[in-house]
Amino acid sequence: MSGPAAAGAPGNGAPAAPRPLIKHYFWKFRGRLAAGILLLVATNALALLIPRLLKQAIDVMQGGAAPRSVALLAGAVAGVALVQAVVRVYSRLAILGMSRLVVYDLRNRLFAHLQRLPLSFFMRRTTGDVVSRAINDVILIRSFYGPGIMNFVNTVLVYTGSIAFMAAMSPRLTLIALAPYPFFALAVNRLSRRVYSRSVAVQEGLGALTNKAQENISGITLIKTYVRERAEAAEFAALGQDYLVRTLDLAWARGLMMPLMGAMSHTGTVVVIFLGGGMIVRNELTLGDFVAFNAYLAYLLWPTFAFGWILNTFQRGMTAFERICEILAEPAEEREVAAGEADPAAPLEGRIEIRDLSFTHAGAPEGVRHLRNLSASIRAGEVIGILGTVGAGKSTLATLLTRIHMPPPETIFIGGEDVTAIPLARLRRHVSMVPQEPFLFSRSVRENVAYAPRGFDEEAILSAVEAARLSLDVPVFPKGLETVVGERGFTLSGGQRQRATMARALITEPSILVLDDPLSSVDASVEEEMLERLRVRAKGRTVILISNRVAALAWADRILVMDKGRIVEQGTHLELTGSGGLYASIARQQSLRSSLSRI
Repeated sequence: MSGPAAAGAPGNGAPAAPRPLIKHYFWKFRGRLAAGILLLVATNALALLIPRLLKQAIDVMQGGAAPRSVALLAGAVAGVALVQAVVRVYSRLAILGMSRLVVYDLRNRLFAHLQRLPLSFFMRRTTGDVVSRAINDVILIRSFYGPGIMNFVNTVLVYTGSIAFMAAMSPRLTLIALAPYPFFALAVNRLSRRVYSRSVAVQEGLGALTNKAQENISGITLIKTYVRERAEAAEFAALGQDYLVRTLDLAWARGLMMPLMGAMSHTGTVVVIFLGGGMIVRNELTLGDFVAFNAYLAYLLWPTFAFGWILNTFQRGMTAFERICEILAEPAEEREVAAGEADPAAPLEGRIEIRDLSFTHAGAPEGVRHLRNLSASIRAGEVIGILGTVGAGKSTLATLLTRIHMPPPETIFIGGEDVTAIPLARLRRHVSMVPQEPFLFSRSVRENVAYAPRGFDEEAILSAVEAARLSLDVPVFPKGLETVVGERGFTLSGGQRQRATMARALITEPSILVLDDPLSSVDASVEEEMLERLRVRAKGRTVILISNRVAALAWADRILVMDKGRIVEQGTHLELTGSGGLYASIARQQSLRSSLSRI
């Protein structure tokens, strides 16, 4: 891609720059745009011809022409109007159709870019804000390229054509009729600045409102559990009130334009009637000229009224472009395979080495480190358990191993390769992760299990379902594996969701399997079965099992104990329980709680 397209390319980390992207779409759909403008020229040329025909008809009637001549002119007016109507339809289809194509392309581009953004972006941005930009701002861009461009071109053509015809009939009367317009232009310029700033405020308010609605719908169970309906409704009403004030401020600024433009336009009409009548009496202007002149002046009314709307549409469109370009300018994860590099399916050894790893999440308070000088070596095929206190950095380490968060260069090596240099397509093919909070799409159980784009056969799906012990529940699902689980898998229990996500990871047969507390919602009896099957399934694979349960880690080859971002102990289950350290303390506490629960 070159020229304007390249300038608007996403993911370069540059500041939001909407103009290159605007030019890109003008260039990409230049054919439709040119056709639409040519049709608009034809439409307005035909419209401007009608007052000339009216002038001729009136003049010939005053001269005592035969009725047949008048009838021919009347027929010409009707014919021109009919042709104009047809051409207008096609001009609108061309311009408005182009705006739909722009939106289709931009929405796909934005969504594809969102898929490639790192997790840190979504930690900084609220869901409602991103959704607002992807939906509401894209609609404003559609108005920018559609009605905005169409009305702008119409306004230029109507003004140019009408003033030219008016000047040909009476330059002096034209000059006087249009004298108020420079004052109008100055007033509109000042108002447009207000409209722009208030448009930004309105779009930001809408983003906050959208985020609140999305957050409440997602967390409706929690809201009902804590009887927070009234409080949440009050907070939403407060945001709605703020949005209302911003919207009314914008409406006030926009509303000033209409009376102002109306006053200017009607002032010109009054001047024409007053001066034009005298010119007819003095034979300086024919009655046909006077009628045609007023017709052309009337043509200026709608473009004059629309001028403020056009300015507002362009201002809001520019604001929308800036907000979308802020997202497109965010650096994307590099997942492509470089030229000459091995295929993503090329084997990746399960050996892991961590060297002096320190890491802090973006936006964390100054001085906070989630991982501190972490070092460890994991052999290929080794089962490693990780246990630690709350906030010790266990989940952070898991996300760095899978490059969900980008680790510092030369701190994590997989198969001897720096994880930051391994193309994501290859890394994610050989490293699977079961997250702490299971997520399922509103699809069938089968589609959720076979989510990775590999074309798994029935045997592989059933094997993964059995290994995760989800097979225990499939018979009670209404449609078995074809049962749709609902949004976020809400129709399943917590344990069923965890087993489904476990099956989703196991089916890929990864070299490295990272399990971030995947059994927290599973019954003890099912947990034992899952761990037993995991031992069989994990043979030859590197497994990193994070858990807060000592019993779940007992089978691991080696256990790493973390506290405050550091590895403070490591060894086998027997070695650590006899050492009297943090692991042994946690093991005693859990054993005591287990004993008390059986009393």
